[in-house]
Amino acid sequence: MLYIVLSVISGLTLAISLPNYYIPFAFLVGYGLLFYLIEKNDTKRLILYSFIAGLVFSAISFYWIIYAIHYYGKINLYLSSGLFLLFITAYSLYTFVLFSILLKLFYKRYNYKGFFIAPFLIVLLEVVREYFPFTGFPWNLNGYMLSYINQIAQISSFFSIYGLSFLVLYFSVSFYMMFSNQHFRWIILNLLNIALFISIFLWGQSKIESYADKGESYKVSILQGNIDETLKIERNTENDMIVLNKYISLFEKAKKDNPDLIILPESALPFFPFIDNDKKEYFFKEFEKIKIPFLSGFDNVIVNKNLEIEKVYNSLFLVDENGKYVDYYSKIKIVPFAEYSPIKFKFLEEIFEYIKGIDFSPGEGQKLLTFQENNKKPMKIASLICFESIFPNYVSSFVNKGGNVIVNITNDGWFGKTSAPYQHFEMARIRAIENNVYLIRAANTGISAIINPVGKIKSKLNLNTEGVLTDYVYLTDGKSFFNQNRIFIFIGYMVLFSLVLGLLEFYKMRSER
Repeated sequence: MLYIVLSVISGLTLAISLPNYYIPFAFLVGYGLLFYLIEKNDTKRLILYSFIAGLVFSAISFYWIIYAIHYYGKINLYLSSGLFLLFITAYSLYTFVLFSILLKLFYKRYNYKGFFIAPFLIVLLEVVREYFPFTGFPWNLNGYMLSYINQIAQISSFFSIYGLSFLVLYFSVSFYMMFSNQHFRWIILNLLNIALFISIFLWGQSKIESYADKGESYKVSILQGNIDETLKIERNTENDMIVLNKYISLFEKAKKDNPDLIILPESALPFFPFIDNDKKEYFFKEFEKIKIPFLSGFDNVIVNKNLEIEKVYNSLFLVDENGKYVDYYSKIKIVPFAEYSPIKFKFLEEIFEYIKGIDFSPGEGQKLLTFQENNKKPMKIASLICFESIFPNYVSSFVNKGGNVIVNITNDGWFGKTSAPYQHFEMARIRAIENNVYLIRAANTGISAIINPVGKIKSKLNLNTEGVLTDYVYLTDGKSFFNQNRIFIFIGYMVLFSLVLGLLEFYKMRSER
């Protein structure tokens, strides 16, 4: 019974280390208890206890999933709860149980010193999560347990969010060693770690304070419509006109700020860009009074000569001041079971009404959108639609193609007043630091913001508010140590991993003599 209680506390304290709880350093307790469970139990029992810890962590971290599939997916509460239980079971097995079993193997071979493999192990497992399963799901990585301390978050410009994850596990192992072994050397190690933490903090503070906006700038306005998700799901002429008129009103407010570019959220306007209808005609007629270039998300339907739907994309369109389409980017990282069904079973369509019909198609490549005003240096936009912002390597490769600003459009209205919008926002914020660029975030219900290259929020619109946010963004070269040297960082990680393993083997052989 004691181990079950400790498992629950472990999962709980790890979960409340993340947005929007952010209980400082609670992860030290969470991982300390998990290491204790690994040390004191055989593999069979460890599977149970680590599974319970993962289940608690997942339930607290991802409870918003049940809200989305029940309230907006129109699935009854019992079935929604069952699906959620299936998700958190898979998540717990894929993360907590797998991590614990692997770490147990190192503990068996190297005794307590094997715990120092944990930071390497967690980074490896998190990188895998960026690509698997399906399109990947690197949500709530361990690094976000420290990223809220913006000074410490600055190291992500060198090692990405995975560097912060490494620190979380390294500090947790060191902390556990001090209490479990009670040897003077572990007290010394933790004192050195405090000095390391302070050093990183001071360096990060200096980096933030020394940052100054310079170079070419653009004035942008973000429109946060705070559209009720019901209006977007229950599509009819009346609802569509409510949405259109709300955005037209926000366009008129933004025009008073005289921005260079206006930005709308994901799937903001309720018509298809390449299909003519009365709503499209009405919007662009009203837009003639605005005449300011804009970016907007659209459900983008492609039809053939017989007007049959061939493909549907989730796209971001750049539109000039005359209402002409300049270019568009289509989302590549589409969401499984929401935008497409990765497993084609008839019974799933009976359960999930919204996946009947044609799936969204992934975009064909990371294409920068180019916007230029009055012979200025062009704005080369790396576009991130919805949860594309949670993929560190994907975003880095996009910016590395020449991007000098990131635009992230999303619709977090699906999540309601839960932790998810705060989690999603924090993940996007770190992408600005990782890539040394401004990030413009336009969210339907919020949080919309303009974030500078050191992760400072210059201005924002809070959750569930309607409004216009206008501020300046500055173009940078979009180069950071991380996005310029990702391959070398990975090689360095593997070399360091090998050195630590070699050192552990050396001590093992010496102790056996």
